[in-house]
Amino acid sequence: MKHIIICTIISLVLSPLAVCSQPGTQISEKQFASELDAYIRLGMATVPELPSVAMVVVKDDKPIFMRAYGMANKETGIKADADTLYYIASSTKSYMALAAALLDREGKIKLSEPFTKYAPGVTFKTSIPDKVTVQDLLTHTSALRNSPMVWRTAFSGEIDDKDIMRVLADGTSYNDENYGKYAYTNLGYNIYGQLVKLSTGKKWQDVLQERVFGPLKLKHTTAYVSKARAKFALAESYLFSPDTGTVMRSPIDKQDNNMQAAGGMLTSLNDLGRWLSVNMNNGRLDGKQVIPADVMQMVHTGYTDTTRDQPPFTGNGKYGLGWQMGRYRDENVVYHHGGYAGWSSHISYMPDKKIGVAVMINESTAGGRIGHLLATYAYDRWLGTDTNESYAKQLQDISGQYGKMKQQMIASVKSRSTRTSQLTRPLAEYAGRYSNDMLGNIDIAVEGNTLGVRMGYVHVVSTPFTQKETIRVEMTPGEGVVIQFETDGAGKVSSLTYAGLKFARVVR
Repeated sequence: MKHIIICTIISLVLSPLAVCSQPGTQISEKQFASELDAYIRLGMATVPELPSVAMVVVKDDKPIFMRAYGMANKETGIKADADTLYYIASSTKSYMALAAALLDREGKIKLSEPFTKYAPGVTFKTSIPDKVTVQDLLTHTSALRNSPMVWRTAFSGEIDDKDIMRVLADGTSYNDENYGKYAYTNLGYNIYGQLVKLSTGKKWQDVLQERVFGPLKLKHTTAYVSKARAKFALAESYLFSPDTGTVMRSPIDKQDNNMQAAGGMLTSLNDLGRWLSVNMNNGRLDGKQVIPADVMQMVHTGYTDTTRDQPPFTGNGKYGLGWQMGRYRDENVVYHHGGYAGWSSHISYMPDKKIGVAVMINESTAGGRIGHLLATYAYDRWLGTDTNESYAKQLQDISGQYGKMKQQMIASVKSRSTRTSQLTRPLAEYAGRYSNDMLGNIDIAVEGNTLGVRMGYVHVVSTPFTQKETIRVEMTPGEGVVIQFETDGAGKVSSLTYAGLKFARVVR
């Protein structure tokens, strides 16, 4: 009786069409779509800060649910729809790895070969053994590190050909003790993107278009922001700002130069439906074998044990080529999530049940958790493994946690607001360009009564710190870093230190 009463209440809240079925009950496609629609609406009402939610569910080889809700652009009032492009961040890796498998099959870049074979003319400062293969780059087992390259490709966008090859050669380190051990990083895919250009003469973006987007007829998918803005409607990026107490546009701008091979794609619901279908059906799409079955088997094979759970899925499973394998309840799941300041994406499917889910949200403070919750709701409702009232409570839990997090962020900003400037000179004396061979340029400019700081496409306004000649910046939202200014023998500002690296002043 208690279940019936609660179920009736939740049904009224969710939708007059929703019918609460007991766990274990298989529901119809119509009922599934009705309940999922109602749950998404409840989620957006519970967490109203979400600008938009776009979701597709594919069963066998066709979508059984595909809808977009809310605003792609809050400022202009543009609504999201099934053709709106969302940035999917690290979910790009699955597409890039498929292109890599196809290039391997063609003999262009063999996955089993040392990756240095495909970097002719690049003299690495650190000795890298031949056992480090191209496949190691794509399965996160290479034991390589190069933080400046990751920063430049994903954030600042300072990646002109000569500069990025120098950073690749001089900034890459290798630790033999870690070789063969899974350690998730964007670096391997960033290096692979450079290998593609060196080996084929084409940018990785164009190889994706030729090998993946074109054959799969992904007509609203691109790795170029410029092409996306010229042809399509884009979902703009948002996140919670503790400075204003509201959801604002992300301070990190995405342009062509910081769309990286590890996370540089924009796609739509319609195209995600096709992507799920071709993966669940071993390369078949529209009744044709568009990708060779052996290539699909390559990307879906687990090559290394992972060392972390990826909620909402459990179990330290395997990592294939751009796909992670795990479990949800008693089912196998293949997936790859994505996240960046202002965007969240969830792409997954159950190979044994042939059901797949993709969720894209143009908000990152709460968007990631909501996206995962919507995905598991879809799986549970279709499989009949959980109830509506259980999921209504989970939404309330997330809303409560999100509220507490916002208050903590606001309190942190408030506590820092009492700090006073520790800069001892007029602000103009700090302005100029500072340069580091590895990390690139930092441009300092006077903005009102403080200093603005720019690294390529990333621009922030600094706040005071507690030590002399310092300022605090968040080049990535929520991650505070201190900039320390230094002077020369004449007492003039000549350099700064950021993230442990020295930047020499080159322009005043």
